[in-house]
Amino acid sequence: MSFSDSELFALRDVYLNITLLQVFGNGVYFVVFFLALYAMVFKRKTHKLLFVTVILMYIFATVQTGVHWANIRDAFVDGNTADEVVNSLLEPKHAFSILLPATLLVVNTLLADSVLIFRCYAVWDHDWRVIILPTMSTIGGTALGILTVVETGNYINSGGDPNSFVDYARPYFSMCLVTTLLATVLIVFRILWLTRDHTGSAFSGYRAIIEMVIESALLYSITLIVYIVLLLGPADSNNDGYAQAILIPMTGIAPTLIVARVSFGLARPSSSWQRTSKTAHSNFASTNDTNFTKQLQFSANEDLESRPGVEVKEQTTTSY
Repeated sequence: MSFSDSELFALRDVYLNITLLQVFGNGVYFVVFFLALYAMVFKRKTHKLLFVTVILMYIFATVQTGVHWANIRDAFVDGNTADEVVNSLLEPKHAFSILLPATLLVVNTLLADSVLIFRCYAVWDHDWRVIILPTMSTIGGTALGILTVVETGNYINSGGDPNSFVDYARPYFSMCLVTTLLATVLIVFRILWLTRDHTGSAFSGYRAIIEMVIESALLYSITLIVYIVLLLGPADSNNDGYAQAILIPMTGIAPTLIVARVSFGLARPSSSWQRTSKTAHSNFASTNDTNFTKQLQFSANEDLESRPGVEVKEQTTTSY
């Protein structure tokens, strides 16, 4: 393909900006990951599986960013002409530089959905019926994700023949959105139900808002919606690349925030998810800040791993 200098400069700016945006997102992810790691190690004992999951998600997201940075480096450093630079950006010379990030994104999405579903299970007082639909959509989405990677590999091996390519990416991300929205709606509804006051209106305090945003991974849902909308746009548009650059670190940031919140003792005790809203309100309203601090001495394992049958002794009742 032949490109003019103006087209080269435009593509250069797009790819550089996308990569820099992803690097910035990974830097934000590092801060969240470090705080979660500190809390899991020094604040509250966390189950080994959850501990490993959080670490793996950060490693996978960082590898994706590193591969994209390496592609930029290869294109601009090794390319001798404008056409070579642009062709290298559009079609990296190493197949693994395309397949590896795609594979890691599918794995990270599966891990993120699993953490969110387990959290939904805990929020709904260990009722397995609530998570049937999110679990089924996660399984279906993961299958589509695997097909997406396989089809991408076949497309590369066929030399870029469009007749040999089946686009599974859009249905895959759509299934990811279904999982995330189901879990998000279920968690937000549960929180609103437990925090509504005696008049029946939902509590709108900042704590409830923060709780809903973090517990339900709302930021991840919004990012995924924006990405899918842009993905369905014109084929020659690069706007979906910016959304994907944010989606890659956000996939790990959202569940890591949930883990950090519980590990720091800022989440509700597991026993509070069992209360009705009116009972919760009557108890919540009389709690002061000192009692709130004392109440948060509960097991993070129970809250995140959703272990039924474990009772938590409460000295007071908290409003959070």
